[in-house]
Amino acid sequence: MRDGRNTALAFAAAAIAAAMAALSWASPAQAQGTFICPTGPGPGEQQIGMTPGGNGVASVPVCASSGPPPPPAVPMQSIPNYYAAAWHADARDAWFSVGFQSRERAEGAALSACNSAMGGGCTIAASNLNGAVVLARGVDGGLYIVDRAKRREAERAAKDYCRKQNDECEILRWATAEPGSAPVGQSVPENPEIYAPQGDPRRIHGAAVWLDKSKGNGRPHVGDVWVVGGRPSADKAHADALAACEAEYPGRCVVALSASDTLLTVVHRDGQTKSIATAASVELSKKRALDHCKEDKAAGKSSGKCTLAGTFNLSDEFVIRYDPSAEGKPFATAQAWVKGDSTRWGSSVWSVSGIKDVDVAGKAAQAACEKESGEACEVASSSFNSLVALYLDQNKSVRISSMARDIDPAERVAARCSAAAVTCNLVKVVDARVAARERIDLQ
Repeated sequence: MRDGRNTALAFAAAAIAAAMAALSWASPAQAQGTFICPTGPGPGEQQIGMTPGGNGVASVPVCASSGPPPPPAVPMQSIPNYYAAAWHADARDAWFSVGFQSRERAEGAALSACNSAMGGGCTIAASNLNGAVVLARGVDGGLYIVDRAKRREAERAAKDYCRKQNDECEILRWATAEPGSAPVGQSVPENPEIYAPQGDPRRIHGAAVWLDKSKGNGRPHVGDVWVVGGRPSADKAHADALAACEAEYPGRCVVALSASDTLLTVVHRDGQTKSIATAASVELSKKRALDHCKEDKAAGKSSGKCTLAGTFNLSDEFVIRYDPSAEGKPFATAQAWVKGDSTRWGSSVWSVSGIKDVDVAGKAAQAACEKESGEACEVASSSFNSLVALYLDQNKSVRISSMARDIDPAERVAARCSAAAVTCNLVKVVDARVAARERIDLQ
């Protein structure tokens, strides 16, 4: 019996020795710190194999150290991120503050930045923690500020609110305030940021004026619109636009619209301005102007095709009398005749129209005259976007007068000739917007 036990023990020792020998052929990283673990891996250990069994000896787990146990997880705390938005009635933008650990500090920072730029008078439009705030502009330049938990939510809410106010908005800017985290008990400094407007933050105003049809004194209604931009106030924009119109049509002008920091689009139908609209983007201003024109057509107030004429940035400084049907087309005209007295060409005038530039039109008319007559010629008249009357007086002298398109040429000629105490015969009317090159013989 003793011999049998010794034999069994010998086999077990041999098996263990074989297992350890097998482990010795493993990679150094795998074999380092290996040991027999009959009851399985303990704390900080992992099983990496089994000893080979046989001859009545069971396999035994082989383990290795897995290193020290990981430290317990450090409890974390959420760090609030407060934001605020401040604005001013005369500002075209807003001031955002983020990265504060209290609402009061976020509001104070936004107000301070706004008041510093505007000289006082700023108020808080929104403040909260861990969210997003967006700034939107309406069709006349009015501002809207909305905040929500997420930026996309705030943008949708801003546009929804604008629609409820019978307005259409474009999103201008936004700021987000994501919450932070730090180990419990750890002091975390604030990380404040201020997002201020770029450039001059004050509103820039513009206005559009056209003729009041109810004050037409019998003359045809002109399709033009007078537009100004770049003014410091709505009152200044109104005054300057009215002054430009009233200089030509006293007592007949009326403000059509005014806005700040927006784009203005003009739409015409058959050469007459039918609608104008503003918005915070070119695309939206065009859409709104076309929609207004189509609404009039659908209501039976007018007919014909609604056509985009042009778009103006009311933030730019300018004043213009705008002819919607001529925009993008040639519209200058010039007339030339032979210098001095000419027996053969004394009653002839060479006219060109539909030219993009007045100076170019003058050179073209003079060149046509000299080429055909063979004599020295000079420019007798040149004008822009006009009607030109060619007429003879009682002495067979050729006369030329240019006028705005809403002026009756026959009435203008009659008035001029009456003032000169002569009788006249209107022979030809040239429209600057109609492309033509011709020699006109006044007989």
